[in-house]
Amino acid sequence: MKKLIKKIEFKPLITTLVLIMIQCAMFFISKLIQGEPHILSSFIDDAIPFNVWFIIPYFSWYIFIFAVPYYVYLKDKNKFYKYIIDYFFITLFSNVVFLIYPSQVIRPEFETTGLLTFVTNFIYWIDTPAINCLPSLHCAISMLFILIVCTTKKADNKFKIFIFIMSVLIMFSTLFTKQHVFIDLVTGDVLALIVYVMFMNNKKLVKKMQELLKL
Repeated sequence: MKKLIKKIEFKPLITTLVLIMIQCAMFFISKLIQGEPHILSSFIDDAIPFNVWFIIPYFSWYIFIFAVPYYVYLKDKNKFYKYIIDYFFITLFSNVVFLIYPSQVIRPEFETTGLLTFVTNFIYWIDTPAINCLPSLHCAISMLFILIVCTTKKADNKFKIFIFIMSVLIMFSTLFTKQHVFIDLVTGDVLALIVYVMFMNNKKLVKKMQELLKL
């Protein structure tokens, strides 16, 4: 166990933690100062049933936001710096949208009858009220996982496939757990693609990030 701890590089994990804390701070501030939220839904959302089993991939996102960037850091530090840059701007642009056009999701009510419903109700509880939904950060960051990992040359092909499948499942899980509606998923993915392309060849910003973090 001690040998395992010694092998772990904590700097990228701490960097990721700070990034998530910045995201949470932005999210909290936007909740405080935003206006009346809009309720968005469509016939697509009406056709998608609530499925408690999808809370498993939904919850796995909270593990992947640490595991994926750490893996990328071990394989290609420049890709890690790009991930940090993209993650920050996805969060920043999302919160601008939250302020301009706040949205809300109406979630189903159900009794806790097992572990999965307990976890679902717990997530509902910590994320109440269900506002700041468009774009979905769960979906945007999951799309970023795919873009970063699948373009990391040294990443294992099996891991690329695994991340692709899990990221897609996470996106679907936002709909089946009724945490988001379809337009939230679409806008989240589009935002991730736009940010990724915007900073795809920005070597100067990557270098500045490298000098700042000194990893």
